[in-house]
Amino acid sequence: MTLAPPSLLYLWPKRTLYFGAVYEPRELSQAAATLLVSLGEPIRFVAKGMSAPVASNSILLQAGVRVWADSGNAMIANCYLDALGIDYHNLSALMTHQKGGAAWQLKEEAQYIEAFSSIYDQQQGSEDTWQVLDQLLMNNDLSAAYPVDARVEEVLELIRRTVDDNLSVEELADAVCLSVPRLVEVFKKQTGIPIRRYRLWHRLYVTALRMGCGENLTEAALAAGFTDSAHCSHTFRAMLGMPPSQIFSPTNKMRIVTPQTHRDAPSMACDVA
Repeated sequence: MTLAPPSLLYLWPKRTLYFGAVYEPRELSQAAATLLVSLGEPIRFVAKGMSAPVASNSILLQAGVRVWADSGNAMIANCYLDALGIDYHNLSALMTHQKGGAAWQLKEEAQYIEAFSSIYDQQQGSEDTWQVLDQLLMNNDLSAAYPVDARVEEVLELIRRTVDDNLSVEELADAVCLSVPRLVEVFKKQTGIPIRRYRLWHRLYVTALRMGCGENLTEAALAAGFTDSAHCSHTFRAMLGMPPSQIFSPTNKMRIVTPQTHRDAPSMACDVA
């Protein structure tokens, strides 16, 4: 039996980057726009609107899209992009093919494979990795032309700051002087997903952050705002295609790297043994 290579997870409030090998096909329901880059053989995948699977080393998925993917034994760089949609907007211009909520084959695919391979091989720190990602994902001209609703940006920040309080949609709407229906509308337009789904996604982020630094699943899930560990496990499986027990299992040899306070702050590395 071939041992899986160690997994590597970088956590930032804006983006998440995971390196790991997946040895069986997965059906995923994306809660964030996602860039998948295989560092080995191409990924076979099919999304809504596609009549047959396609193989590519680079895939860009919209938030909210459901996709079936088979990466074989290849190491995959899985980058969950910023919630406001700026990264997705920039990357869309670099894809060769597009169908429905999926696009594939970056025009400079080799550059991305080389950059992600270097991050994994060198086990780079948080700040260095963030800088590499910014170089790959950001385009100042495209970013400047992409509209960002400041009210949605404020709601995202409120959700992140008040994970323990679990503010209602009514409270979030009041905070930005919108009616509930109008907030629901502009939030979905900007992020591609409903408020509730983003809140669950952020709770997964908080859970991973706490588990990587020593808390057990129950402690981390409750601190992230889940009602219990079962609710957390169900959300992990629905959004990531596998339960947290598999992601954080000792055999996965996960290493988690996080900034201590700010995305550019000195990083903290936690090994899940």
